[in-house]
Amino acid sequence: MDVIRRARATDIEALVRLFGAPGEPLAAALRELMATPHVTLVVAEDDNGVAGTAQLTVLRGLAWEGATRGLLEGIRAARRGVTSALLTWGVDEARRRGCSRLHLDSGLGRSDLREFYARFGFEHSYQGFTRVL
Repeated sequence: MDVIRRARATDIEALVRLFGAPGEPLAAALRELMATPHVTLVVAEDDNGVAGTAQLTVLRGLAWEGATRGLLEGIRAARRGVTSALLTWGVDEARRRGCSRLHLDSGLGRSDLREFYARFGFEHSYQGFTRVL
């Protein structure tokens, strides 16, 4: 992997392929995310093009005494080592932007990832509630 950079409109087609999702709904979401100020959508790029992506959303709320926190999600990688680079980027960028904590959104069903994420300092510490609307 050569570089992690902010995603551009010209990356949308490659990102849709990376997620393996229906094209237009995901493409619309990507365009919206790219235009949202508190969201940073990045791509990992190498000589073959887009090799991965991640989204960092920086929030400030009433929880944790009004602390700024980050949500890292949407990590997808086509090749080995790219996920590690994206996680490192996410931790570094959240710290740079003043986040006091970083939440990593990942499915609970992937127990194989718990050890991997632990190597980056993440603890399996929170389980919330979700409602489909």
